[in-house]
Amino acid sequence: MNFKRYILTFFGLLISEVLLAQISSDFGTGNSTNNTFPKTNSTTTTAKKGSRRGGLDDSTKVIYGPTSTKYFLEEDVFNNRKKLYTIDTTLGEGHNFNFVQRNRNLYQDLGNMGTAIRPIFFKAPEQIGTMLGYDAYSLYSFKPNQVRYYNTRSPFSNLVYVTGGNEQDLLQFELSRNVDSLWNFSINLQRIVGNKQLVSSTSSSNKNAMGHWDFMVHTNYQTRNKKYQLLAYANLSDHNSNDEGGVLPQGRTYDVILQQSNNASILANAATRDKFYNLHLYHEYVGYKAFQVYQVLDFQTRKVQFRDPDYVANWTSGFYPIAYDTLGKASRYTTDATVTNKMKLDSLYNENSYSIFEHKSGIKGFYRGFNYRLHLRQRFFGFSNPLYNYSINKNENFLGVWLNQYFKDSTRAFAEVEYLLTGSDFKLNVEFQGKWLNIGGKAMSTSPTLVQQVMFNDGFRWDKNTSSFVTTSGISNNMQTYTAYASASPKFGNLVLRPSADITLINSYIYYDTLAFVKQASSDIGIFRAGMGLDWKKGRFSTTNQLYLTTTTGPDVIRIPKIFANSRLAFDLLYKKKLFIHTGLELHYKSNYYADGYMPAIQQFHLQDTQLIKGYVQADVFADMRINRVRLFVKFANVAQGILGNGYYAAPGFAGMGRTFGFGLQWLLFD
Repeated sequence: MNFKRYILTFFGLLISEVLLAQISSDFGTGNSTNNTFPKTNSTTTTAKKGSRRGGLDDSTKVIYGPTSTKYFLEEDVFNNRKKLYTIDTTLGEGHNFNFVQRNRNLYQDLGNMGTAIRPIFFKAPEQIGTMLGYDAYSLYSFKPNQVRYYNTRSPFSNLVYVTGGNEQDLLQFELSRNVDSLWNFSINLQRIVGNKQLVSSTSSSNKNAMGHWDFMVHTNYQTRNKKYQLLAYANLSDHNSNDEGGVLPQGRTYDVILQQSNNASILANAATRDKFYNLHLYHEYVGYKAFQVYQVLDFQTRKVQFRDPDYVANWTSGFYPIAYDTLGKASRYTTDATVTNKMKLDSLYNENSYSIFEHKSGIKGFYRGFNYRLHLRQRFFGFSNPLYNYSINKNENFLGVWLNQYFKDSTRAFAEVEYLLTGSDFKLNVEFQGKWLNIGGKAMSTSPTLVQQVMFNDGFRWDKNTSSFVTTSGISNNMQTYTAYASASPKFGNLVLRPSADITLINSYIYYDTLAFVKQASSDIGIFRAGMGLDWKKGRFSTTNQLYLTTTTGPDVIRIPKIFANSRLAFDLLYKKKLFIHTGLELHYKSNYYADGYMPAIQQFHLQDTQLIKGYVQADVFADMRINRVRLFVKFANVAQGILGNGYYAAPGFAGMGRTFGFGLQWLLFD
């Protein structure tokens, strides 16, 4: 779809909705936080004389809407918070459709929506135990804490379509309906596609950078006496990527590459596929408020594959690391008797399969503001690499305790601890949440991931448990992290300040070096970060700002920009009492740093010292609009290109999105 069709489609939708708004009655806006916007009022008619029940005049009045469709989250049920959420129909932040900006620019991708992505700041593992370690695309898949379990009085659907410019597209569809008053069934669909940047059509036969599918069905059921409740979903996630490896410099500087369109990617025919099926179930029985029984079940199968048929040429050019034989001579790895015929000397192929069954069973309850949980968690997993004829089957057992106390002034304090019975993994988390002050600490000891322990293909080989390889992983200890943090949110009239500070100490940090081989730091690493947020609103004008200053000590193996800043200036408008507009300018800046590169053959980010990612002010102009139940946005991204510079790099060798125009819509239907 070209630019002209974008404009015609957008204004066609806009005009049709304005006309509908003029002839329709007052439609609701749900749980709006802006007093200018009216709230939803479901209307019923008065029963006629002689009738025995009130009727609903669905021909002239709005019967169903955001207030008649509610949802809840598994986390709230799990924590005994009986909380229902109404559908958000405020203007929100629809223009922040890509996964970097919707996460406040705290992630680094490869320039396109849906490409490999990682946190900018150090992030400790979320779970203890032996995890898989393939996380480059995990942010794009549905998570248990994100699933909305509905209770609807009418069929509800939610359609989101975004064409973000430069052939980036996002489609999300949600359909929910109650079978009866106790049982709901829902469907979620997500599709993400994007094309390569800075690569000319003549230098690449395939301009498609990636394609991602998610399909999920979920259900929730509660008995009439509310003693038993079940939440469950099944999800299929399928990610396919045509890996570029970055832009081929060919003797030119990266600054010059940004100005040209006749570029070629380093990898011409490499491809990744990451596919998994996941079944998740949570159910509980509430005998008494102070004594309840619960269980969480998860089952997943996953296969991760990578192939580069041009391995010899890309090894010769230096993209893949040089291995050394027993005589110290540079060479590629050679096949041996343990390798299947999938692996050839002229092609790099990587494949790993993973399956896991996990259950967490325990008791919980609450009494006069005090909540508790005790659980046993068991994981049974299998991991195999058919090229190495390697497989492992293992089980891990954990015990955990969670305690929480609510006080009369709505403050709370909680603590949780979990311990691996057959190893040295543990997790400890304590926090106090006050009215305007939060303070807490975390301590974790986590096992190396399976990918960090074992890797085998014609370009990368290591094994934590054997010294027979020329390259061994060198991992001997768990990684341990200790963090203390504090944040506040004092309010002074229309001004809200959000100061924060956190200190993290990391022992035996596991990382991937400049050759993308796994290593473990021998010295401790310290990370010190101070932040300040500022929110201010006056009338129709508002601004939101966030600044982080970061420094590190110890080995230079965690690269973080010293300065990180976000800023938004926005203004609210109301046109013809029907068209609500939230428009403004968003700015983002990171200072110079050697951002991690990406190695698709092992699906990991790694250290690099070749390209300095220079600081660049990214500026986006946006307008979010709402007409009745339809929300739309237009966005002019990177408007400063050509003014503040010729562009920027999102990751080494990968250009950030250039100046683009995009728009999208969200359509809510309640009947």
